[in-house]
Amino acid sequence: MNIRTITTTLAIYAVAGLAHADQTISLPGTLPSGEACETAWKEAQSPESAAVVFVAALITYQFDKEIARDCMTRIVDDRYLSNGKLSHDVEYLIEVGIDRHPEIARSYVNGAKPENGYTMPEAPWAIHFTRDKRFDLGNHEYRVKVYTSGQPTSRPITMRRDEHGRYRINEASTLFVGVAAPH
Repeated sequence: MNIRTITTTLAIYAVAGLAHADQTISLPGTLPSGEACETAWKEAQSPESAAVVFVAALITYQFDKEIARDCMTRIVDDRYLSNGKLSHDVEYLIEVGIDRHPEIARSYVNGAKPENGYTMPEAPWAIHFTRDKRFDLGNHEYRVKVYTSGQPTSRPITMRRDEHGRYRINEASTLFVGVAAPH
């Protein structure tokens, strides 16, 4: 291999890395408290690592609604809040989505699938994300997608980087949409 071939190969890998990047993040289990949620979120160094905290809140909802709502309130963008609480729109998404169908939240965990009734594997749980060419939306907004076993397409989450450099959930309504019925 000559220098030109090596340089061209590296450039292709660099462009491919920017155009599409997959990442699997491990969750140790449900969230123990709103404080633990906020700490994990504040330490997030990427949109995916911040988004996984929101997914953890969705999973925690089945076990402890209060902690899940507290977590969501701490990490969402202002547009999802009303007077310091989750907005009516988010409460509606929770009610018609994961409150009625907890399998939606479980579908984001690798190994929980329709064929096994979305049974959760033993923790730690793996959550798989991807980026595409529309990752950087400009204006400090980023879009990542989380894989679900309940549908053939991944679900986008829009994150906004706030004035402190933290990624806040800006739009995540697709995470509450139904999945294939458990078998």
